[in-house]
Amino acid sequence: MSGSWNSSAPWLWLVASATIAVTSVSAAVLRRWSAWHALSGVAAGVLIGAAASSLRNPLSSMASYTAALMVLNLWVPPLLLASVPASTWASWRGVPAPAAARGLAGWLLDPWVAASVFVLLSVMVSLPGIFEPALVNALFSAPLGIAELCSGLLFWCQLFRCLRAIRHDWQAGLFVLLGTMPMMAVAVVWMFSQNVLYMPYLNVICQWNVPPLVDQHWAGFVMLFAGLPLQIVGMWRLAGLGSVQRAAAG
Repeated sequence: MSGSWNSSAPWLWLVASATIAVTSVSAAVLRRWSAWHALSGVAAGVLIGAAASSLRNPLSSMASYTAALMVLNLWVPPLLLASVPASTWASWRGVPAPAAARGLAGWLLDPWVAASVFVLLSVMVSLPGIFEPALVNALFSAPLGIAELCSGLLFWCQLFRCLRAIRHDWQAGLFVLLGTMPMMAVAVVWMFSQNVLYMPYLNVICQWNVPPLVDQHWAGFVMLFAGLPLQIVGMWRLAGLGSVQRAAAG
């Protein structure tokens, strides 16, 4: 079963990638949305497809595998959310729905839920007991990628005014900066550790023929770099620059 999943999982990611891109373009044409929404959806699809190759063989490079997880967690979610106009998100939130559906939507958009899922996943992924099985078995690595994508969507929702439950911009900015601190801490540990932290990499010459410790340091840098856009958006919200810009435009 593991072997068949190893070979089929990348294709599932590629199918999802193509579906997202085609759906975004079709929606933009049929609903006359802006071309930027279509481009956001296509970009999200391309990034998902690019991440699929690194998810297939995590042992080839810790840096490449980390890059794939970070792309799914930090870069794809805002593009997916931006592929739908804010007015459409707002109208969907106002559609009458069964109580159970409204309760589930309210729970998923709750900032405490988003922060808890995002922070716990950031910390848990760095634990050897969780990260090591994902390195040696695609039965773990593919679901881990899906979990990263879902947690990123929940977290990024709190930065979109049409979706977030947080009232003020500065609160959203503080929410982001505090929520990303554990991930940044993990990145620093990987960058400056003097030992290889994960057993499967101990006797492996990684991609580009680099020692595993160097590859681990690169993985920490990749995680730190991948988190910069989210950090910048958080500081932008915290400083209230978005509100100033809207006031000037008005």
